Amino acid sequence: MQSEGRMTVRRTNVGALLRMVRQYLNGETQRSDFVLDFPYEMEKRYRKAAEEDEEYTEMMYYYLIECGTDRGEGLSDEEFRQLMRKQYDEVMDGVY
Repeated sequence: MQSEGRMTVRRTNVGALLRMVRQYLNGETQRSDFVLDFPYEMEKRYRKAAEEDEEYTEMMYYYLIECGTDRGEGLSDEEFRQLMRKQYDEVMDGVY
């Protein structure tokens, strides 16, 4: 699909990463699984996600990994969920 001479890229990797966060926030994934799986998936999909949308992928990494999962140690489950909700909302708002 092309628009204005540029190729439109599907955001399948970006979408998959955001879906993982939503599943955790909705209670479909345990914290222990999320803190292991999400950073791994982010690392594994980062290059392809960046090809889909480089700036948004960098923002996702900053908010969801650096300011999210990396800061979860010592937080209760509820505090961690609140932190990840805040970080997810920042990403969805497109704030960078």
